[in-house]
Amino acid sequence: MRGNITRRGKSSWRLKFDLGIDVATGKRQTQFVTVRGTKREAEAELSRRLNQVEEGSYVEKTAATVDEYCQHWLKTIAPSKASAKTLERYREIVDQHIKPRIGATALQKLDGTKIDTFYGTLRTAGRRDGKGGLSPQTVLHIHRLLSQILASAVKARKLRSSPMEAVQTTPKVRKEEIQVLDDKELAGLLKHLKGRSIYMPVLMAAATGMRRGEVLALRWKDIDLDRATLQVVQVVEETKAGISIKEPKTDRSRRTIALPAKLVSELRRHRKELAEHRLKLGMGKDEQDLVFPTWDG
Repeated sequence: MRGNITRRGKSSWRLKFDLGIDVATGKRQTQFVTVRGTKREAEAELSRRLNQVEEGSYVEKTAATVDEYCQHWLKTIAPSKASAKTLERYREIVDQHIKPRIGATALQKLDGTKIDTFYGTLRTAGRRDGKGGLSPQTVLHIHRLLSQILASAVKARKLRSSPMEAVQTTPKVRKEEIQVLDDKELAGLLKHLKGRSIYMPVLMAAATGMRRGEVLALRWKDIDLDRATLQVVQVVEETKAGISIKEPKTDRSRRTIALPAKLVSELRRHRKELAEHRLKLGMGKDEQDLVFPTWDG
């Protein structure tokens, strides 16, 4: 790691030194700093800064606010890690909660005390209508997002360390016991839905444990009725921009599921009824090949 010094005036010097590779852009960063004093003092300052860079403790002085860095993170970093739906939720949290309360705070002046106060306000008066506080779960979502953004600021050398380390009121949520239908209740539900358009999607979810987005994105080519298996290879996502189909979020979500004989029988009947329905409407072949389309495909 090297740098150099250039005289700028009688007692003014420009320090130029390398910060390494920017984690966000992949480009090499060069820092320029002007200092006053003798050349020896300038050399000592350059040495100090180079040592900080080597140790990973160097922080670039910036006047950026919390909101300015949040917007930078939403625009340049988050899209490479999150889906459109998740990005939409991130932006809502920033615009509705972080920006109005701590957005104007200088990023390098944000500390644990300010964040504790922020969380206290969210708990007591965080609702947009002003009628009370947010739920513990919502405060936890905000905490997790703010933690991600501040961790990014550390990697970008905007902060020496995350102020989250000094937070004393980290949100916690008590996990509630999941209520699961027993066999009798499930049978009653399916009996009630029999003959309705929602029957087959519910049966599929109940028999396989698939998520709603996975069920709705299922295609006939993903199912092998002879082998009684299906492949989960895509999901439906709904955002303000509309409905889209995308790949599963993780490799673990891509999986093969064995189908019970009852479900295979019902799927054969369902496929036949879909074909007959499309024939009556003169719709021809379904280009999307969806197992559970709307009435018009």
